[in-house]
Amino acid sequence: MTASPATPAAAPASGEAVLLRAARIRAEGAEPAAAPPTGMLVVDGRVAALGDADELAAAHPGARVDDFGDAVITPGLVDGHMHPIWGLSLARGAALGDCESYDELLEALRAEAAGLADGEWLLGWGLEPRLLPEGPVANDFLHEAVGADRPAYITMFDAHSAVVSRAALEAAGVEGPESFADGGGIVEREDAAGRAGLDRLSGHVLEFGAIERMQRHVPQSTIAEQAARLHGLLSEMAATGLTGAYVTDAQPRDLVEVLDAIEADGELPMRLRISPWCTPEMDDDDLEALVDRLGRGGRRWRLEGVKLFIDGTIDGGTAWLEQPDRLGDGAHGFWHDPERYARRVRRLHELGVPTITHAIGDRGVRFVVETLADLPANGVQHRIDHLELVADDVIDRIGELGIAVCVQPSHCTLFTHPEGLDTWSQRLGEPRNQQGWKTRRYLEAGAVEALGSDWPVAPYDPRTIIADAQLRHPHDRDTPLIHPEQALTAEEALTGYTSMVPRSVGLDGGGLAIGDDADCTVWAADPVAADPREVARIPIIATAIAGALVVDAR
Repeated sequence: MTASPATPAAAPASGEAVLLRAARIRAEGAEPAAAPPTGMLVVDGRVAALGDADELAAAHPGARVDDFGDAVITPGLVDGHMHPIWGLSLARGAALGDCESYDELLEALRAEAAGLADGEWLLGWGLEPRLLPEGPVANDFLHEAVGADRPAYITMFDAHSAVVSRAALEAAGVEGPESFADGGGIVEREDAAGRAGLDRLSGHVLEFGAIERMQRHVPQSTIAEQAARLHGLLSEMAATGLTGAYVTDAQPRDLVEVLDAIEADGELPMRLRISPWCTPEMDDDDLEALVDRLGRGGRRWRLEGVKLFIDGTIDGGTAWLEQPDRLGDGAHGFWHDPERYARRVRRLHELGVPTITHAIGDRGVRFVVETLADLPANGVQHRIDHLELVADDVIDRIGELGIAVCVQPSHCTLFTHPEGLDTWSQRLGEPRNQQGWKTRRYLEAGAVEALGSDWPVAPYDPRTIIADAQLRHPHDRDTPLIHPEQALTAEEALTGYTSMVPRSVGLDGGGLAIGDDADCTVWAADPVAADPREVARIPIIATAIAGALVVDAR
């Protein structure tokens, strides 16, 4: 069974009651001692009652009924961290995430180039550095595949870096190495001393200042094209069970126009909570202007909260580590002056703005926790995302302080190797590479833990992530477990994709309790009772937002 979008449905009329029936409804509002609910009454888009479906039907004879038979209804799945809008500008051209060798990489690039006119930009995304020759990342593979004269822009899998060809550097007016306020830059080759002009540059583009510098010269889509692509992407996401996403960026600059264009013609297939970035180059006036934008939104999207970065990625050598990695990287974070980050967080806290901070390296996470520990209590919920390498004492402090976290289980299962053959493990080396991905440890410390995909870094299907979080290896591969003691239970994984997501930013709801928005996901089988290996294959029957069907595969 393949899920498909329902015929666009208006929200139920004011006061209209809708009764959803299923074999079981997994709702946080259900009485623990009672039989599992089989009916959920929705009035004005919110859960009004839970209980036996026949009894609810008898008590509300005028309610419109949606009967899902033997299916199981859960709260609507919400991705706690993804980039569907900005990601579309990156996820263009050759999809390189499935390449398993250098030869496959070259073949994929040549196949993409075969369909391009002379001088047309070659684009690609999802490239893992493990496929490249040993040593610093450089654009030699691009020149081998398609020649140095074709402009090419390839996004690395972590979305924090890219590789561009010599022709792309020339088109962007780059004349030499460049550095940016976020600690990244356009990188010089290690052997640059023996080279001249642009040949001195590796083509490695690190972090967002440099990425934006290059992206300005890459051909971009029109608003209408972006709106069509985004609606299509969100529809595909909804078909996997997602009813919402926390979008941890407000890129590109025309984001609002794109969303307005979609809602001018219909509805978004998912709710979107969008948190714009506060970056190192912003001054006080920029920050105030950013905060002034918050609260703007449409019917199913809103700008809320602010996203910051304390560091980059371990794979790219830009994570802030307690000790440098085996290549000597990791001594610094995203901000040349970390106290400037702390001042920004303090100001946002004073203004009542919840923050999300990207923090991956152990020193970076520690600094963020120290910053949040110094804030006076005022009810504002702050969150840290990714937390790939964190000391146990810092995790305990996260729980004590009530800091929320959002982690991505599939980053562990897809991008690290049980025998440490991946870039992440190789950079850290033994024994540090055995100290990462502590998904269960945050729950043991008492932290609120949301889950997410970080698409386009990893696939967005929540079923695969819920499965991998339990299995600690890819759900579709029979490979050794990666730190099995960090596995989540089925209920913990499901909750991480439902009520823990709003809780992680200080909001209520997400659990189908009485009064919650009636956002739900309808499964062909119970994802909690199923074998984790089967969860990723459970068909999605439907999704609903405020009781209105978005996906209906019946």
